[in-house]
Amino acid sequence: MRYALILLVSFSLFAQTTPQDWFNTGAARYGSGDYAGALAAYEKARALNYGNPIQIAIRLARTYAKLDRKDEAFAELTRATAAGFGRPELLNADDDLLPLRGDKRFQEVIAAAVKNQKPCLASPEYRQFDYWLGEWDVMAQGGKVGTSSIQLILDECVIFENYETLNHYSGKSFSIWDAATKQWQQRYVDNGGAFHTWIGGLENGQMRFLWKHDVRGTPTLDRMIYIREDADRVRQTIESSTDDGKSWTKTFDGLYVRRK
Repeated sequence: MRYALILLVSFSLFAQTTPQDWFNTGAARYGSGDYAGALAAYEKARALNYGNPIQIAIRLARTYAKLDRKDEAFAELTRATAAGFGRPELLNADDDLLPLRGDKRFQEVIAAAVKNQKPCLASPEYRQFDYWLGEWDVMAQGGKVGTSSIQLILDECVIFENYETLNHYSGKSFSIWDAATKQWQQRYVDNGGAFHTWIGGLENGQMRFLWKHDVRGTPTLDRMIYIREDADRVRQTIESSTDDGKSWTKTFDGLYVRRK
């Protein structure tokens, strides 16, 4: 009987040849309360390049917390957030991390996870165009020509424009900071089938965009500028050039007046 048990244990250890095998062993040992055994198995899974580095870091953090090894637990949580972990609600709800919650480092980990979950809240570039947000009357040529509702959507990453004129023209746009190219982009569509792609950024407090396109075979460059005149007024101008920006013709001059 003893010999058979030894063979069974030896076979079990021999069978653990993949990172997933060692991860599963760690989970089983953790579930049985063998935290030292779980730690050894999880570390073996990592050494064999277990495919989900965030998951293994979280499991190791929980195991270290059970072993009252707080420094190692926080090192693993930091590793997880550095790899992109963005579920702060899971950390707050995990009773196995209770030994860590009284430590100020726990709130630092939560803050890092929130930043991963909602990166646009933490990056100042995404807030550069917030002065355009609001409910507006659009004035041009001495009178009201339409209305525009400018809202933040998608966890405050995207500025959504909903524009309507008094003569049944309407358009919508999505504006976003592109972290990859370090530029702002605005994609505009309307009920006439138009599609515009504007590229630009903030210059001297003004959001400035360019759109390159053809008008009946003529290369054309349009320039659009949003100027914050005060807290309740934003001026939008659009100019067009057919000589690569040497001269400009104004095609739109509108004033957004905040509705109160």
